[in-house]
Amino acid sequence: MKRLSILVLVFLPVFASDAPAEKSTRTFLLKYVDADQIRRLFSNYSYPMTANRDFNVLTVTAPAGFQTKVEEAIKEYDLQPVPARNIELTVYAVTGADAAAPVPKELEPIEKQFTAGGVYKGVRLTDTQVIRVRPGQPGESGSIRLRAAWVSAGDKNRVISFDGLKVNFKTATLSTDIDIPEGQAVVIGKAGTDGLLVAAAKAAE
Repeated sequence: MKRLSILVLVFLPVFASDAPAEKSTRTFLLKYVDADQIRRLFSNYSYPMTANRDFNVLTVTAPAGFQTKVEEAIKEYDLQPVPARNIELTVYAVTGADAAAPVPKELEPIEKQFTAGGVYKGVRLTDTQVIRVRPGQPGESGSIRLRAAWVSAGDKNRVISFDGLKVNFKTATLSTDIDIPEGQAVVIGKAGTDGLLVAAAKAAE
């Protein structure tokens, strides 16, 4: 019991220092990294944080100590990436198949998802379209349109962000903003009754 009393006395000053601090609202303008990516770094905290992706601005309402943490994270991640001359986005419409067939390397994980249950032995590409744009510029090619795209640093690989992405395939339509790790295929929607819409992106130096 004495030991418990000592612990209580030791931690009393700590608890006293944890009293609610006064909150303020601060706006951070980011140059290179997507503001929403910084917001998601702090998603486990309850302080209000909003990201305006049109102006790449992060607004934070929190005590000064938390504002400092956000500022330090921005200094660490908001770094100018190696400039990319072009951004390439490939969108696939994929369905299961009764026989295996060669697929692009980035689709191999998707193929494993289809064949894991034993119903399919492979996958079939019902549509494939590619669009290339300059960073920050809009683009349109075939059934794909987008408002802007840019490259930013990620935890491991670069992240390519697409704003106002619109896909209009025969088996699938989509309108969204999306972040795609470079070189990784990402499921972005459904294609038909049993297919998937998959996207992969890369930046050319």
